[in-house]
Amino acid sequence: MRVTDLFDDYLNGQLSVDEVAQFENKLQEDALFSEAFNKHKVLIATLNKAEKRAAFKHKLKAIHANAFGNDSRIISIKEETTTKRYFKSFAFAASVAVIAVLSTIAVLSTGGYLLKKQSNQITDLMREIINLKVSNEVITENLAKGKHKAVYAPANLEGSAFALNNLGYIITSSHMVKGADSIFIQNNYLDRTLARVVLIDPKLDLAILKIINSEITQAWKVPFAIIETPTDIGEKVYTLGYPRKDMVYGEGSLSSLSGYSNDTSMYQISIPVNPGNSGGPLLNDQGNVIGVIRGKITGAEATGFAIKANEIVNSISTLAADSLKNDLFAFNKKQSLKNLKRTEQIKRINPYVFNVLVYKRD
Repeated sequence: MRVTDLFDDYLNGQLSVDEVAQFENKLQEDALFSEAFNKHKVLIATLNKAEKRAAFKHKLKAIHANAFGNDSRIISIKEETTTKRYFKSFAFAASVAVIAVLSTIAVLSTGGYLLKKQSNQITDLMREIINLKVSNEVITENLAKGKHKAVYAPANLEGSAFALNNLGYIITSSHMVKGADSIFIQNNYLDRTLARVVLIDPKLDLAILKIINSEITQAWKVPFAIIETPTDIGEKVYTLGYPRKDMVYGEGSLSSLSGYSNDTSMYQISIPVNPGNSGGPLLNDQGNVIGVIRGKITGAEATGFAIKANEIVNSISTLAADSLKNDLFAFNKKQSLKNLKRTEQIKRINPYVFNVLVYKRD
């Protein structure tokens, strides 16, 4: 949607309540966007005046023709009347306004503002795979290392997930697994293993998976707790996930207690998150989970959003069948990572953060 169309929709009252709120937030937060909008308003006002003046002039001519006939002439007293001079000034002002608006729109265009409508600025962070390249990389790596492991067809989508408890339940993003034919998880400690969806909350964009092979999780000792209590702005936080083949660590701070468009179910974080980070954990300084990575603002490099841990708990409580709740709520209560260095925390957490591989039929 062009930014000028968005401006016109706002001025003409054609945006929804949510879109108006998003638009007005953008005006407050983005000086360039606000400048372009103000110039657009001036241009529209100028053009409206010109249109009204032309209509008034046409009406006067009609009155004159009715009173004196179509053949009568209006003779100017001076070669250039005040009205004529005013029209020249008006036309010049209008042209300046047009140039100003177009130049600002051009700058906004290069910044990516014209690509998407305001109401669709959260980017889902699943990673689409280029099949041939990934297959070749895996084969080449295995041959170089002298391994003879099975070579799998590349997944359609990849993302991140983490263990909910010691019973083999895993949490990820629902947009990752929607419409999946099969779902696998893996990391450096776990070979590719099959998982199935047991609970999905599309509103929060959450999904809970269960590892099919229960033998895999018999020795699990998830080291982190799920923290439901509110977290303070400015607290140091970090992420672990799979925006590429190997685990990637990111650190920053919690920058807001609400997410995109003041959504109180999410945190805003000052951490770069990328395709593949969807479903990964957001952890506090003590190494405990306070949220699940949801997405980022389109075009922003260091602004991400995470669903709050208490929302996860509420979702399970609301949507899970009674027979499933006891298993899902078997969270680790012990905060065993609190006094460890960050590097030690990560070593213990890594086995319980997974790369999710999703297969879908064409």
